[in-house]
Amino acid sequence: MRALKENMIMHEELKERLRQVENNYNAKEFRDVVNHIKEHRINDDLFLEQVERIRQERFEKRHSFTFNILFGNILWLIITLAAIVLVIRMNTDMVFYAGTLVLMTTLHPLSHYAAGRLLDIGFTHYYLDGPAKVEPTLKIDYFSYLKASGRKRAVMHVSGVIGTATAPLVVSGIAILMGAGEVAMNLLIFFMVLVVFELLTSTKTGDLMRAKREYGYR
Repeated sequence: MRALKENMIMHEELKERLRQVENNYNAKEFRDVVNHIKEHRINDDLFLEQVERIRQERFEKRHSFTFNILFGNILWLIITLAAIVLVIRMNTDMVFYAGTLVLMTTLHPLSHYAAGRLLDIGFTHYYLDGPAKVEPTLKIDYFSYLKASGRKRAVMHVSGVIGTATAPLVVSGIAILMGAGEVAMNLLIFFMVLVVFELLTSTKTGDLMRAKREYGYR
C-alpha cells in the first residue's frame, strides 16, 4: 500500500513537471521527464499524448518543411528502384559508386520505417535533416515510441545503420553479376570501412548511441 501511494505521488509530481514544461519549455527538464517515463515504464496514455504534443510543437517551430509518410516512402522507393535500374542498365564504375551513395540515403529511413512498423513504433512526418539539411529523416511518434519496450526502440534505431550498410553490399552483388569484379571488391572494402566508421561515430552521436541508450531501459 505504501509503495502504491508513493508511486501515485511520484506520478502526480511528474504530471506537474510536464505541465510546467508545456507552459514554459525547458529542454533539460523535458529530457529528464522523458527519461523518468522510460525508466519507470509509465504507460499513462494521456501523459504520453502530452509528451508527444510538446515534441510536435517544438518540431514545428524548428522544421517548416515536412511531407507525409506515404509520400516519403513512395518517393524513396522510386528513387531506390531507379538507382538499381540505372546501375544495371548503364554498368559503369561511376554509376556503381553513385548508386551506392543514393541507396545509402534512401535505405536508411526506409529501414527505420519498416522496423518501426513491425515493432509498433509509428512516425508522423518526413523532414530534411543532417549536417547539410538534405538527409531524409523520419519524425518519430513519441506516443508509440514510449509505449514500446526499450529493446524495440533499440532495434528500430539500429535498423537505420543496417539499411545504410546494406547499400554497398547490394551494389557489390550487382557488380559481380555484371562482371565488374574490381568495383565489387572496392564496394566490399567500402562496406568494411563504413562499418568501422559507424562503430566509431554512431555510437557517440548517432543511431547506435540511441540504440544503446534505449536498450538500457529494457
